[in-house]
Amino acid sequence: MYDTEFFRNTFKLKQDIISFKYSSKQSKDILSKLNTKRNPIPFVFNIETTNYCNMSCVMCQRTTDFKRTLQHMEEDTFHAIVEQIEPQNKTLFRRWQEFSDSALSREKFPSENNFYFDIVSKCITLHGFGEPLLDPNLPERISILTRKSIPTYFSCNPCNIRLDFIEKLFESKTGYIKFALDSLDDHEAKEIRGKKADFIKSYQRILEVLTLKERMKADTVIVLTMLDFFRDRNRINRFFDLWKGKDVYPYIKSVDNKWLLKRKSEIKKTKGENKSHYNKQYCEYAWTSMTILADGSVVPCTQDMNGAWTFGNVNDSSLKDIWNSEKYDEFRSLQLSKDFTKEFICHSKCDWDIVSYYFTDYAK
Repeated sequence: MYDTEFFRNTFKLKQDIISFKYSSKQSKDILSKLNTKRNPIPFVFNIETTNYCNMSCVMCQRTTDFKRTLQHMEEDTFHAIVEQIEPQNKTLFRRWQEFSDSALSREKFPSENNFYFDIVSKCITLHGFGEPLLDPNLPERISILTRKSIPTYFSCNPCNIRLDFIEKLFESKTGYIKFALDSLDDHEAKEIRGKKADFIKSYQRILEVLTLKERMKADTVIVLTMLDFFRDRNRINRFFDLWKGKDVYPYIKSVDNKWLLKRKSEIKKTKGENKSHYNKQYCEYAWTSMTILADGSVVPCTQDMNGAWTFGNVNDSSLKDIWNSEKYDEFRSLQLSKDFTKEFICHSKCDWDIVSYYFTDYAK
């Protein structure tokens, strides 16, 4: 979930920024304009209910860089978060849909951008640097959000499917479950996701999930994605052919963390083009939403794996106080600056641009 009104209200300003109409001398004025449009009531983009994971994915920094204590989120922590969030305002969300239909990068078929605009925008995302299907409390957590009329979504690995657990998720009224398939054979699956990955078993388990969904008459939408590692149209067509006539939402996803693949000398294997909404513009997470890690720490986005920018903890402070804190404002200011160290996470560990990259005297 994120602040769709911020997107709408800063759209014209953003077009001017990415057209290189400003210099760093105007950064304070631009920051003021962005901050003025920021909602003082925070939106929670995602809640990491667990940081346990049994995979070793080549494109995930968790595989090499994870430093936090392993844990499932405490029940009290989860409740403290949910008590402070509300569903998207229906009137404003209809306005957002009309705007995104007319102004943003939409396609006529299920796609990465459409999923972000239509689904992620209204849902609480329940994954972070962990495998959601390993969280034993996930069905109950989703039930709590369902009772508040807040839709839910999470991405997981299909090799971890257990039908009895999926049944509980259907009963909890999970909104969207995304299975990241990412491969079309066992060898490729293991290259991308590690030795525990298995294409054949994963595919069969997804078919069993679809049968279970039909039997239970569940409303949960099953989403299927494959990463565009190879920019291979034949491979993409084969992926879509797998799901023809089936009750699923399939789309091709851009490969994230190119910075990590480059560091690991894996970038040469990754030919896919990034077609996400943010590919040719700056990131807006500093103004649209927050992310909450398994211990309750509030960080700016899903890229901040180890809490490099921790603004507070939900166990100690309200989300509103954290969102409006001096440290959060400092982080927002750095989005329009180049006065940061090379280790600044938004510069060193993210593929997306920050605002200052579009200043005429800073342009990359």
